[in-house]
Amino acid sequence: MRTKAAATLGNSGEKSAVPFLIGALVDENRHVRRAASAGLSQVWDDEAVAPLCAALSDVDWFVRWNAALALGQIGDQRAIAPLIGTLQDVNRYVRRNAAEALGNIRSKTATGSLIKSLQDRDVDVRWNAADALGKLRDQDATDPLVMALNDPDEFVRERAADALGRIGDARAGGALQHALNDKDNDVRTTAEEALEKIKRRNRNQDGSP
Repeated sequence: MRTKAAATLGNSGEKSAVPFLIGALVDENRHVRRAASAGLSQVWDDEAVAPLCAALSDVDWFVRWNAALALGQIGDQRAIAPLIGTLQDVNRYVRRNAAEALGNIRSKTATGSLIKSLQDRDVDVRWNAADALGKLRDQDATDPLVMALNDPDEFVRERAADALGRIGDARAGGALQHALNDKDNDVRTTAEEALEKIKRRNRNQDGSP
């Protein structure tokens, strides 16, 4: 009954449900905590930030997964440090959501940790890390993303190319030019688009028509 109640409150989308969902985050039953964390990912409220950060340490991976998702949607800067720590979570699904959440919050404080996640053993973590770095647009990520253009997975290479285009650092030009010969069509297309973005940015900076 508590699980069903938490799920119903979350689905309501009502801000008035937030205190009850926060209370359910520490319920003794993991199913209740799962429902509460899922509910808070649907009702975005700053009041839930600290409890959700604490939930990143829950023994149940699904609670941690939902907590990371919710924190990324809320976008509060207080979640950055806890989410950076969660990039080391034992569960790959939790790490994926942590990387995505950090990209959504868009603080360059996370750049170094997301760069490390480009080497994660899970392909989707690497994909989300590359995408997040593109959202941060930090030129410190240029060289690591250039290296990611050699990732064995084509989806990671495509996200790396897209991120380099968003960052707009001219140093990536040579690597993106080489990526035009990638065996995957999406990588080639995204590399071409990224090169055009970099060229356009350079033209804007030097005042060229």
